[in-house]
Parts: sequence; structure tokens; C-alpha cells
Amino acid sequence: MKKKAVVSAVVPAYNEEQRIGSTLKALRRIREVDEIIVVDDGSKDTTAQQARRYADCVVSLPRNVGKGEAINQGVNYATGTVFLFIDADLKEHARLCGALLEPVLKGESDMTIARFPASQKKGGFGLVKGLARSGVRCLTGYHLEAVLSGQRAVTRELMTHIGRAFPGFGVEVGMTVRALKNGYSVKEIPLPMNHRETGRDLKGFLHRGKQFVSILKTLIHLWRQPA
Repeated sequence: MKKKAVVSAVVPAYNEEQRIGSTLKALRRIREVDEIIVVDDGSKDTTAQQARRYADCVVSLPRNVGKGEAINQGVNYATGTVFLFIDADLKEHARLCGALLEPVLKGESDMTIARFPASQKKGGFGLVKGLARSGVRCLTGYHLEAVLSGQRAVTRELMTHIGRAFPGFGVEVGMTVRALKNGYSVKEIPLPMNHRETGRDLKGFLHRGKQFVSILKTLIHLWRQPA
């Protein structure tokens, strides 16, 4: 009889005290999730304290190291054979991410990615998403819409094979490219969900500027050193 897969939800979080509780409560409603690992990435608020109310394990990093390294730390602590990566700001929408698990648990896909509906809010001008999509297509030959989505279900075998996640905002692009170039199957799952987005103010443009640079560096690295 095939051994039941163990699912570890890994949630990197930075200054999310207002949202982390609702997100973790929603995760608890996904019956396939066996454990929840929260990585508090050097938060300056009460994120860690809020997370301890619902998570099985809270890893508190002494300083902010970025999403990629936070995911690496979470994977180190997780015991599962399947990982469910979730952003900390999803709130009640996190429960919808259970749909990402079915294809992976059934062996139909090695990685699933949540594809959100088109945003109704004016954010940036699509430069970051355009760079990410074009880069993935150029390096792998595959066209994916949601290459920047942080909501993913992934087998441990895949994560072990492709190695540590890229630092900063390049984590999702790096994970996607390495998976595809190593012959793993990747499937996008449309989900009726949304989460916080940056606007067209100075803070928003600075954030997207950092994203753009980080993703560009990741793509250059992947081009120079194929997976």
C-alpha cells in the first residue's frame, strides 16, 4: 500500500501581524495540510507571536534575509513529502490553495501554481510580470502566466533536485525555470483569490523596482549557469 504523503505548509512572513492570523486559520481548514511552518523573516512587529497561535512551528530569523532564504529555512524544518508555499497576506483566501494539492498528491504534476484573476486595481505597468514571463519562456520554451505567484504545491523530490531557492524576489522565477529545465511537470491552477498589491505611489514603484532588478539578476544567473 502506498504511503500517505505528508503535506507541510511553509509560510514566509515579514511584518504581517495584521494578516498572518487569518491566513493561518484558513490554512488549518485545508484537510490535506498536516503541519504549518511559519518563517518570521526578521519582523519588527508581532508577526511571530501571532503565528504561534496557529502554526506547528515558528522559525524566527534574527534579521530580514528575504523571501528566498526564508523559504529555504522553512523547507529545512518541514517534515513533509509535499510542500505548500503560501504568502502570509492571503487571509481567508488561503483556504482556496487546497486546490493546488490534488494534482501533486495524485502524481499528475510535480508543481502547481495558483493563477489569480486579473487585478481590478491599478498597480504597475506590467514591466515586472512581463520580464518574468518573457524570461521563463526564453529559458525554457514554456509560456506561463503566473510565474510570480508565491502560491505553489511542490514535491520534496523536486525541491531537493533543484536545490536552494534563489534569494529575494527571484525565488519564484528560479524555482519555475529550474523545475521545467529538469523535466518536471508544472501546471497552473486558476483560483478566484487575491491578496495585497502595491499601488502607483512612491513606495509601490520602489518595491517594483527592487523586484525588477532581483528577477533580472536571477534570469541572468540562470542563463549563465543552466539548471
